[in-house]
Amino acid sequence: MKKNDFNAIVESLQSNQMNFTERTIPFRFGTIKLFFIMQLIDRASLAENIIKPLMLHSSLLDEPVRAQLIINSIIYADDCKIGSDLAKIEELVLSGMVVMLFSTDKQYAVINIKKVEKRSVPTPQVSYTLRGPQDCFTENLDSNLSLVRYRVKDKNLRIQNFDVGVRSKSRVAVLYLQDVANDTVVGEVQKRIESIDVDGIGESGELQNFLLNKKMKLFPQMGIVERSDMAAHSLYEGKVLVLVEGSGLALLAPKTFSEFFYSCDDRYDNKYFGLFMRILRYLAMIIAVTASSLFIAVTSFHTDILPTNYAILLSEMRVNVPFNALLGALFLEFLSELIREALLRVPKQIGPAIGIVGAIVIGQAAIAAGIVSPLLLILVATSLLASFAIPDNTLINPFRIIKLILILFTGFMGFYGFTIFLTFVLFELVSINSFGVPYMAPFAPFNLYDFKRTLINDTTENPKRPEYLRNKDKIRMK
Repeated sequence: MKKNDFNAIVESLQSNQMNFTERTIPFRFGTIKLFFIMQLIDRASLAENIIKPLMLHSSLLDEPVRAQLIINSIIYADDCKIGSDLAKIEELVLSGMVVMLFSTDKQYAVINIKKVEKRSVPTPQVSYTLRGPQDCFTENLDSNLSLVRYRVKDKNLRIQNFDVGVRSKSRVAVLYLQDVANDTVVGEVQKRIESIDVDGIGESGELQNFLLNKKMKLFPQMGIVERSDMAAHSLYEGKVLVLVEGSGLALLAPKTFSEFFYSCDDRYDNKYFGLFMRILRYLAMIIAVTASSLFIAVTSFHTDILPTNYAILLSEMRVNVPFNALLGALFLEFLSELIREALLRVPKQIGPAIGIVGAIVIGQAAIAAGIVSPLLLILVATSLLASFAIPDNTLINPFRIIKLILILFTGFMGFYGFTIFLTFVLFELVSINSFGVPYMAPFAPFNLYDFKRTLINDTTENPKRPEYLRNKDKIRMK
């Protein structure tokens, strides 16, 4: 590097007001300038492995210092490279690298000794299981990659790295098994990530909004993964995993409707117990969506379907209630959503107490005041409880909205409105696809093998991977 060029670059880095830390080390035939951001590097490693050997050799070298010589023979760094594009120096320093400039060489050295504060590997909070590993992803991308590599020791594991965000430069990693995953799905995920042009990405949920097939769809078209063991199993199935720097939840594509009802326990427990629990979750989903609407339809429009004695008993319970079934259901649903939201915001030490007190005191007071029917309160509470049985939290939120709309349709048109709206929801579900995979597979289009596998998720009885994923390698057990 010419002396004039060297001085110009140094002056540019010093005058940009980016708070770069600078260290100068003079040599017999030249000068070395180190630029870095103090908060992003391991200062002990910088002092011991870079600055100390440079100072020890500063008076011993009898030739001009070169980037290649420094990297090969002097500093102790495992991750370093040589660069020549002067326009990238600022970007490299901002990303946490140490850039070493030489007054006697047109090339510069880039050394990676980043040290970002991170928490230790936590236990699962979103997808907790009684049986199975208890490690899950954190906000540190390198830690997440190490968890995946620890479980997937396959030479075909591919990791594609991207920098997303014009200003944030957030690291995004796309993981897949090259000999298993569908190339069309992999290519589509990569293409959508490369096309993102935004200031910054801070969490995987933000990235997910850019990757969706249709952004106005209510149902999630990608899954979330918190546990490293489930991430590994998903890769074995032929799916694509997306890890985002700063997020403890990974994205998974493609994702079908039935897969949102899978739990970690299904893979580790007895297959018949897993079948029982999966059927229970489907029933819980139906109860969570329809319980309040069915009460409104029966009590307001179709009381003739009830046995006479129970119809009279139900009428006696509602004789002192001043509001009709629709207003009562909306009131209780509002209270249940309010309690759910409050429990997410308060400190977890007092959360259970608020939930118990809020549910019991408000519920009993509402019945004593004659505002709602006791049966309706039981149904709304059961509906709230059933919504928590769905393992994947991203599927609960759409059903919460659908439930409220279904209550309104039923409240105005009875079973006729109930049927119309649910038909529309079913039509919407079968029209969605997740990266080319039908959302309702294997139910629509129907596939007998995948249907059996959906009910009994046992590797010993399912030698093939899901057929609807159209993987390159369809056999997982010989």
